[in-house]
Amino acid sequence: MGGVIVEVRRDRAVSRFRAIGVDDAEQLIDAYHHRGIFLDIESGAIDADTFCRLLCLHAGKHIPRQDIEHAWQSIINPPDPHILDCLLALRKKYFTCLLSNNNPILIDRWARTSRFSTAGRPINDYFDKTYFSYEMKCVKPDIEIYRTAVRDSGITPTETLFLDDSADNIRTAEQVGFATYLVRNGEDWRTALNEILRRDGNAPDFSPPLCPH
Repeated sequence: MGGVIVEVRRDRAVSRFRAIGVDDAEQLIDAYHHRGIFLDIESGAIDADTFCRLLCLHAGKHIPRQDIEHAWQSIINPPDPHILDCLLALRKKYFTCLLSNNNPILIDRWARTSRFSTAGRPINDYFDKTYFSYEMKCVKPDIEIYRTAVRDSGITPTETLFLDDSADNIRTAEQVGFATYLVRNGEDWRTALNEILRRDGNAPDFSPPLCPH
């Protein structure tokens, strides 16, 4: 999700967590792979309530739950409606899945609600299947999270294009057999995707482009 569907703003999240008392946020928050309790919540080792409690202990002060949620949600920009429209267009012709390192504060409190999109649609409306690391108890680039998603969804990796903004995640996806495209954080990848699909001999020549601009 981060870096592909929504732009990641690590700098803003670090600043917000520092402002509420997490002085070492720079060391804990990463654009691709968090550390400490920030990794623990993404891997499903701890739940949201435990994360909030441990964060208060880590900071040595009480931090209101609302402030923690606000800080977490600051790590991303809202999704571009054009990207979401593209996902809906893709679903008409392709089986689409989301595999994301993420946490329950962002997903359950935002992405799975009507606040996710300007259209009032939750993230589940844009994919046939969604897989989140905290629910799978595993994080990318661990190969097992890919294998689990493949088994559950029934997809064939060699017939699947995998988009991600992390080179490490891309390398593991290629080991599983996926075709891949490395997205720059916040990139409008619609043109590149259309070109890839048109190069695929099994894909029709979409006119107008499959993903609207």
